[in-house]
Amino acid sequence: MAFQRSAQTLVTKKKCIPELARKYPWTRPQGDETGISIYNFYTRSKLPLILSTEGNLKWYVCGPTVYAEPHVGHACSFVRFDVIRRILMNVFDINVVFMMNFTNVDDKIIDKAKKVGQTTEQVSSHYESTFLKNMQQLNVLRPTVVHRVSDNVQNVIEFIERLVESGHAYVTGQGSVFFHCDSYEGYGSLSRMKVLPSEKTMFDDQKMKPQDFLLWKPHKVGELFWDSPWGQGRPGWHIGCSALASKVFGGKIDIHSGGGDLKFPHHENELAQSNCYHHTNQWVNYWIHSGLVHREGDSEKMSKSRGNIITIPELLEKYTSNQFRMFCLLKPYAMEVEYGENAMKKPVQILNKLTSHRAVAQSYIHGEGPSVDVSNDVLMQHLAFTQKIVRSALADNFDTQQMISALMSLVQVCNRELSKPSNKNIIKAREVYSVAAITSYIDKLMSQLGFNFISKLESHADSANSSQSLEDIINSVTHFRERVRSFALGGDAANATDEEKSQIRVHRNSHSALLDSTDQLRDKLAATAGIIIKDAEEGPSTWHMIEKTSDGPSARE
Repeated sequence: MAFQRSAQTLVTKKKCIPELARKYPWTRPQGDETGISIYNFYTRSKLPLILSTEGNLKWYVCGPTVYAEPHVGHACSFVRFDVIRRILMNVFDINVVFMMNFTNVDDKIIDKAKKVGQTTEQVSSHYESTFLKNMQQLNVLRPTVVHRVSDNVQNVIEFIERLVESGHAYVTGQGSVFFHCDSYEGYGSLSRMKVLPSEKTMFDDQKMKPQDFLLWKPHKVGELFWDSPWGQGRPGWHIGCSALASKVFGGKIDIHSGGGDLKFPHHENELAQSNCYHHTNQWVNYWIHSGLVHREGDSEKMSKSRGNIITIPELLEKYTSNQFRMFCLLKPYAMEVEYGENAMKKPVQILNKLTSHRAVAQSYIHGEGPSVDVSNDVLMQHLAFTQKIVRSALADNFDTQQMISALMSLVQVCNRELSKPSNKNIIKAREVYSVAAITSYIDKLMSQLGFNFISKLESHADSANSSQSLEDIINSVTHFRERVRSFALGGDAANATDEEKSQIRVHRNSHSALLDSTDQLRDKLAATAGIIIKDAEEGPSTWHMIEKTSDGPSARE
């Protein structure tokens, strides 16, 4: 009968949940206007981003529970948040204090340790190191502050004690401590839920109500434990984030983020216990979530428990970190996405187009290739327009999709100018400012967003044992191939007399094997090293490097 009464109370209260948004409305923070709008899950709307401390932003993100290999779902979430963090820092000049926790005390870790015959510390330490290594491989910035639950259990205990003292938590005879959801009228205001549908029929006889959640779990034989006022035990899942975030940021956080699957119950429970602890109705000003990731053809989210994951090493065997970062930029950060070969085609194509454009532009800037009379006024006007669109897009809930679209439009205009018919009357010392300005802007923006392909040559050169850089070697190979190809072609047939054309044909036929060899060398460099050689009708051949997948360069123009 106790369960039936609790269930009936729950049903009655669920009818009132839409009212919670009005009863506990979002309060506009007092502070520093940034000119940025951000989607706040609490209000289900975009709002002005206002910092509680001028020029500084306090951001907490829920880190992983370290019991298994990180996967593409983690990668997508943390790359997306990394891009937003970089936009705030590099584009809008905001000092971001980015805090993340590691949940290293959990049932899943204990179960994994028993399964592999290790201690929980060994298991959690291994997967924590793996996570940090994988994030570094994806060029995700390290958090400003990192905390582990096991290092801060005393803070957790003190947090729970205050909740018990204020009547927001209760202790059971078995030594468990639960949060008393009915003690906080605002419970459900974030997610607008009370209990997951799958949990409606579940009831722990220690709980007063089904929605009450565990803060402290009593000790079991063979498990790690700490002493507490309620006996030996360990923290529950939700309490760690609240206690650790409060230790660093106190009673106010600007942004709190996590995967979309954490909205309920995790973030709902975090908000409830933290609001009660800090005696506030708005512990967090802005809640943001990254969309979940599905494998192509799979309607279920990618997760360790479902066994449908792709690990980050498996991702990086097939694609580069830059290609995956571009994949993350092409959809709104809160949108669910499918990951697979089809989904990766477009980001690979875009990166190759950017790299190819940069190589052509650099050749023009350095006086190489055909002499072209570009319209500096057209290019500078389009650059100014693009800069305005990009900044506006990034200020509108970090719209990287629109930003990339504007950037590719700029590349298209510049490429069109550089593809004009050559004019032999133009001197080599032509005006190149507009092309250089566009190249510089794109380089800077891509670097600000966390792409590192611009320095690919330099990184190769730095690691080379030879005193000659990789660039010098490729230049030499390209020049040698150009000379061999020029000899095999036998001259310029376009401007030759009929008799000269006949002689050129005979020459080419007799040296066709040599000409084929130069083509094979070009194709092999592209397939194995991502080095693209382009032969010009006049002037020297040029080359550039593109992002290379495990199957070789893809999406070549």
